[in-house]
Parts: sequence; structure tokens; C-alpha cells
Amino acid sequence: MLLLKRPGQRYAWLRLLFLALAALLTARYFVWRVTETLTYEGLASFIAALALFAAELYGGVIYGLGLFVNLLPLDRASPPLPADKTLWPSVDVFVPSYNEDPEILETTLIAAANMRYAPGKLKVYLLDDGGTEQKRNDPDSIKAAAAQQRHETLQALCNRIGVHYLTRAHNVNAKAGNINAALPHTRGDLIVIFDADHVPTVDFLERTVGAFIADPKLFLVQTPHFFINPDPVEHNLRIFGQIPSENEMFYAVIQRGLDFWEASFFCGSAAVLRRAALMEVGGVSGQSITEDAETALSLHARGWKSAYINRPMIAGLQPETYSGFITQRVRWAQGMLQILLLKNPLIQKGLHWWQRLAYFNSAFFWFFAFARVIFVLAPSAFLILGLHIYNANLPQFFAYALPHVLAAVIVSDFLFGRVRWAFVSELYELTQSIYTLSGLIRVLKSPRSPSFIVTPKGEQRSEDFLSELARPFYLLYSLTLLSLGFGVWRWFAEPLTRAQSRFQWKRFMSDGEHGAKGDGVDA
Repeated sequence: MLLLKRPGQRYAWLRLLFLALAALLTARYFVWRVTETLTYEGLASFIAALALFAAELYGGVIYGLGLFVNLLPLDRASPPLPADKTLWPSVDVFVPSYNEDPEILETTLIAAANMRYAPGKLKVYLLDDGGTEQKRNDPDSIKAAAAQQRHETLQALCNRIGVHYLTRAHNVNAKAGNINAALPHTRGDLIVIFDADHVPTVDFLERTVGAFIADPKLFLVQTPHFFINPDPVEHNLRIFGQIPSENEMFYAVIQRGLDFWEASFFCGSAAVLRRAALMEVGGVSGQSITEDAETALSLHARGWKSAYINRPMIAGLQPETYSGFITQRVRWAQGMLQILLLKNPLIQKGLHWWQRLAYFNSAFFWFFAFARVIFVLAPSAFLILGLHIYNANLPQFFAYALPHVLAAVIVSDFLFGRVRWAFVSELYELTQSIYTLSGLIRVLKSPRSPSFIVTPKGEQRSEDFLSELARPFYLLYSLTLLSLGFGVWRWFAEPLTRAQSRFQWKRFMSDGEHGAKGDGVDA
């Protein structure tokens, strides 16, 4: 059994027992929920009750999958390189770019060129998708001139630094196509990919390449993404540097959990890939707009292995505006749903059952948008419309729901307390839900329709401003205030419903804490 094969898991069985007990409390809750609370009290109430139950069920499934994925996070050592440098594989560094400023690219390219490695075995390439022949010959003369200027500027920059400049004829398949177009023009045994704003440390190759020599079936070494600027939530709340950043939960815990199950995946940057493996599947996959995770899924299905080294060795930039943040997260959500629909890991041939569950968890997580919106609207359905959507009383809540909720909170703190503070997941998921929800619906209607939209890099926010994307949240806030007003009115006008009102509000608050907590992808 895989659990018994992994070394170095001290007190593993105590951890497993603790998580199993928490899972039993959740299972007990859902058995009660199905058998005792889903009663028919009118069509409208029953439909609303089913919607709330579906949101809870999603939360229960993703909670269970999260327990599975994070059973025994793996701390993998970085194998050293051999003393004989003639045994070191040759390395090509790809820095894909689309519209980033030359100043950002210069910093990354200089850092990449100065990584310590065997002389003559390291080459750095800028892959410029903003200066392609297609763009330089755009019918719009202004756009064509801008592309030509970029082409010449970046060529001169590469010549000055001593790295190679590559572009292509047509902008096909976004980042995946850009990387694939460079493959025939390069020869390195390994390919390192850095986003345009991801600046590596000098020891990046020394701490990653050795794994490929140690294991000839290894196709990927992924390392964490570390960011030096606040995202819009951290900026608005003035919490940057005071609490763990939003991405730490994924990179410090979840990727290690996935690595234990042989399912850590490519996150698009700060990674090393074996060229032979990439060529076996025709290069980076392009069916979805999360080409990185899709490529890893294809290679895992072919028997290749991945490794995750939990040592931050790049410093990057994350979107500073809310619109840039939403653009990034909608792309992740749509891409992972595309993988679920087009390459369903649960039925993907070649994967072990544990890899199927791990990949399914990473994709299914993004349905949190549906659950979050339902949880936000549920109090209004009860307080304003008077719908009976959760048929239980206070003693039943304390007997079944409260143990489940407390166990979920304790487990969350046990697994992620060092990297994710209470209610932070709820905050980030709620700020994304409205827009990721509409993006997910578009994919459900047409799985192949989404197009790759580049995440803004190096945005300059000289002053605070109110994003146009904030408007739907004001509607939700207004609805919540209206619901509270109706609640006060019902308190005095319908005294017999006071106990039910107290109970329902407690229940909805507990839904907000645990209902859609799970494991996502920061790719």
C-alpha cells in the first residue's frame, strides 16, 4: 500500500486516525441531512432546500477529497548533482512573453542567465509572442508599428544580455503554442520555464536538476511561486506580510499532499521538464486554457513521474488590480473545468486510482463559485421569502451539524493553520464567486470556447480606486441588509418563528465557514 511505502512520516497513523474521526462526523451529518431534513413543504421551498443541500454536498465532497489529498504531505529532499559536471544534462530556459514591459523581462533574463550551472550547458531563450510576424503585419498600422518596435527592442535586449531571442509566425494556442514553437529550435535535455516576471535564484538549477539524473522516469520538478507584491485583497485590507499569503496554502501544503499521491502537477512556471517526455505527448497540451495542469495529467497517464520541491526559488508579481486578479482566477477556473469535461481524470486511462482522485479534487474545487453564491442567497430565501429550506430544530443542530462544523474547523486549522488563517478562504472565494460562476457556466455550455487571456504583469497602481467589478457585491450587500430588516420584522411580527430564525442564521453562518473549503490550483 502506498501509505506504507513512503518513508519519514512520523506519527502517520495518529494523523490518519484523527482525520478518519473527522470524516466520520461529516458522514454522520450527511446521513442525518438526507434522511431527516429534506422534507417537502411546497415546490418553491423544496427547490430552494435542494439547492442548499447541493451546495452543502459539494462542500462535503471537497472536504473529503481535501482530507484524502492532505493525509500525509510529502517533504521531498533535493537530490544533489554529481561532482562530474560532464554528467549534467543540458538545460534550455524558456521565458515566454506576450505584452510585458522590457524592464520586467530584463530582470528575469539576467537572473536566468546567471544561474549557477556547468559551463556551456545552459541556454536562455526569450519567447516573444508580442513580436510575431502576425502582429508585425497587423492591418492596423499602429498595432503593427508597436509590435515591430517591441520586436527590435527585445532583440537588442537579448543581444546585450547574451541570451537568445525567438518569436514565431502566428499567435496560435497562446502560451502552449509559444513554448511548442520553440521546441524545434532548441536542443536542451531539460526545459526550465519561468514566467516573464518570475526571477530565479542563482541555485535554482542546482536544487532541481539532480532529481532528473536520479530518476529517468521523472518528467517534472515543480517549485513554489513566491510573490513580492500584494494582491488586491491584501492591499485593500492592509494585511500584506501580516498573514500568510493566499497562495501559500496551495504551495506549502496541497502540492506536497499531491506529491505524496504522485500527482503534483505543472503550474506553468518555476518548473523543470524533461524534453523527451514533452515530445512524447507532442509538446505542451493546448485543449484547455490551463495547459500546464493538462500536460501533467497526460504525462502522468503515460507513466511519467513528477516531484515537488517545497523551496521557493523564484520571486514574482501577482495582479494588483481586482480586474487583473479576476482575469487570472476565471482562467484557472475555466481551464480546470475544461480538463474535467474534456479529459476527465476519473476515467483517464493510465492513472492510478489515487491519481484520479487527486486530479479530480484539483478540478472539482473550482465549483466553489456555485456553492458560495447559494450560501450567500440562502438567508434571504428564508428571511425574505419565508421558504423552508433547512427543516431541523436547534437540538438537532447541536447533535448533528455542530459536531460536523467544529470538526471541519479543527481539521482545517490542523492541516492549514500555519498557512491559512480562519475565514480567509471564505473571503477569497466570495470575491471570486460571481465572476468565476459566469465563466464556469460558459464552459459548461461550450467546453472548447474559452480563450487564453494573459494575466496582467507589472501593473502600476498609483492611487486607490473603486473597481467597476465591485457593483454586484453592492447588490449582495443590499440584499443582506434587506434580509436583516426582514429578520427583525419577523422577530416581532411572528414570535413563534424566533427560534427557527435563530437556528437558521446559525446554520447559514456555519455553512459560510466550512461549506466550500477545499484545495485549489494556483497555476
